[in-house]
Amino acid sequence: MSKHTSGPWHSAMKSEKSWNVGVYTEGGDEVAHVAVKSVLAAPRRDADARLIAAAPELLAMLVEAHDIIDAIGQPETAKVAARMRATIAQARGEA
Repeated sequence: MSKHTSGPWHSAMKSEKSWNVGVYTEGGDEVAHVAVKSVLAAPRRDADARLIAAAPELLAMLVEAHDIIDAIGQPETAKVAARMRATIAQARGEA
């Protein structure tokens, strides 16, 4: 699986005439498009776009937290580390 587009990303309205939000790289390339059919769904659209835009940083922080927890090597943290590994693999397309 190929590597995802590097972050950081940000979300922004595609235009004032649409209900669509794009998620963009710093260079302006669109990596995601969040669309809704009604202005009533705008709060959900905006929240979804913010979550998508945060994805690169969330993945990086999860990897960092996993490495710290895994290095501790305590039985009580093993299950958490395993769940983190599975989530990281899923995000990287390895699962």
